[in-house]
Amino acid sequence: MQLHLVSGFLGSGKTTAIAAAARWLMQRGKRVGVVTNDQGRYLVDTAFFRLGDLPAVEVTGGCFCCNYDDLDARLTQLVESYAPDVVFAESVGSCADLVATVLKPLLELRHAPASLSVFADARLLRFRLLGYALPFSDDILYIFDKQIEEAGLLVINKADLLNSDERREVEALAREVYPQKNVRLQNSLDESQVAAWVGSLRANGFAAAAPSPAIDYQRYGQGEAELAWLDQRITLEVKPGQGQAAVVRLIETILERLAAQDASVAHLKFVLDDGAKISITAGGETGWRAAVPDLPGQQIALLVNARVQTGADLLRAAVAEAAQRVAGMPGVSVVLSPADAFHPGFPNPTYRMD
Repeated sequence: MQLHLVSGFLGSGKTTAIAAAARWLMQRGKRVGVVTNDQGRYLVDTAFFRLGDLPAVEVTGGCFCCNYDDLDARLTQLVESYAPDVVFAESVGSCADLVATVLKPLLELRHAPASLSVFADARLLRFRLLGYALPFSDDILYIFDKQIEEAGLLVINKADLLNSDERREVEALAREVYPQKNVRLQNSLDESQVAAWVGSLRANGFAAAAPSPAIDYQRYGQGEAELAWLDQRITLEVKPGQGQAAVVRLIETILERLAAQDASVAHLKFVLDDGAKISITAGGETGWRAAVPDLPGQQIALLVNARVQTGADLLRAAVAEAAQRVAGMPGVSVVLSPADAFHPGFPNPTYRMD
């Protein structure tokens, strides 16, 4: 079995890349499994993988580093129940210090990983390397920087969202600033580019060569604590043909309420019961409406995962206010499950091997 660890900041496109890689491998007769990870317990990513018929297991309630034994157990479960040829393990986007706390313990114990890829949104990385302001606190950006620092393979993802000059610029900057790293510029919606990434994972020992950088756990913990998490299920009852407009209104209103709070969205994602996924990140996607499908039914169920620099109570209120606004549309009613809204606890890794 080949185990590939995938890290990177919230909204960097890890799930999209893994799903595309899994499809490509499965088309070639490989058995592929996925381990998802999050601070929360109700994961859009797991639902998305399972709706795509990918065997997926979860490590929830904290990052891989703080739940190493659970990661080991879930990997064993996946191997014993499905016997995959390839497993992708995707760490939560607020996780750093993966080399010392996950990769090296795995190498020394069992389930040795073949690679570690760190993904970065090309737009955010370009701004960071140029010294432009990003919409996050210094401590949150410390996590972003440390993730990239420990990359054996840095995947500059969502390259399709830059123009050709910007793509050349960010790749050149990354190679200049990180001369010891393997750097890939990638559009994970392009099968040929995903196939090339998979090929590089199989051919190169990115895991063995990965460094174990020093990390200030006070800053790391403070950065995580400044992010609010919300997981919630929302059910809409609508008139036939009204579903798409109701979902668009819901998402628009959540974004409006967060903007009114001066909150910075790291990742806001939704999965519908038909398998459609809508994703909005710090890059400021404007085309998300096109991802909302026609919804002819009269009941629509969504799972919401929001990761935002704001207070947990403010985030909960923003979603509740948006749902109330949508419920004011003629013929629409909304049922909210209890929201799981919180700030992550201080990182306390099970192991740390320098």
